[in-house]
Amino acid sequence: MYDKKLSDIFNSRNKKDLVGSHDESGYPWLFHAKEKLTIRKKIFYAIGDSWLDSVFFDRVFHNQYPEYFLINRSIGGLSNSAINTMLKEDVVFLKNLDVDIVFLVAFSEVGRTLLELKLVDPKHYSNTHEYFGEILKKQYQSVQETINGYPNFITTAFITNNFNPNKSIVDFCGHSKLIRPKDVFSVYSYGIFEFLKDRSKIFHFDFADDVDKALQLKNFLLSHDNIDETLHPDHYKPYEDFLENVFLNLQKT
Repeated sequence: MYDKKLSDIFNSRNKKDLVGSHDESGYPWLFHAKEKLTIRKKIFYAIGDSWLDSVFFDRVFHNQYPEYFLINRSIGGLSNSAINTMLKEDVVFLKNLDVDIVFLVAFSEVGRTLLELKLVDPKHYSNTHEYFGEILKKQYQSVQETINGYPNFITTAFITNNFNPNKSIVDFCGHSKLIRPKDVFSVYSYGIFEFLKDRSKIFHFDFADDVDKALQLKNFLLSHDNIDETLHPDHYKPYEDFLENVFLNLQKT
């Protein structure tokens, strides 16, 4: 671990400045890194959507946890179904390595692929988010089975975590004056609500209320100190605090 946290060195609020950031002495990120070959004997595997596919996450990890070799398989816009599939394929390979492996999985919003809608029968649910919440539980169970036996931390990026007590990444994004809407599993994007409404004979939901809850979550995200207009964390500190929480939880297992 380096002497200082990145949030203590790079305090600009301009994301463009941070990406090509310089410290208080005018040196770029890691300029003072010791020129020493580090043999890493442990792997930290992370997968999620754009909330983990982030320069802030990668830099924080390399700065704070140099004893781990980071494999970040996160991709912007990645669906939970793709997270499941990629993880299963990668674990087959990783099992052949004689190294310690830690897994971090951060689920995104539900409904980014139609495959997810087949996991649960919609006729048993009265609204979209209740239906999506059950889909997320199924996806969590699948991931849990895939990495069973390995130290792991499974959570969500910005939607509600309804499957275990782990905090979501959004819980570390600073102060908000708004109350987080409960049990919301999709932000109004990707046309998912239009798709469901066009098939109202199958999905008997109150879409006006469902969309309103999704918009409440969007406004809640935008109200945070460290979330920008694109609905993403815009600084190092959220990831520093989040990863600190991840490793504290891993120590308990």
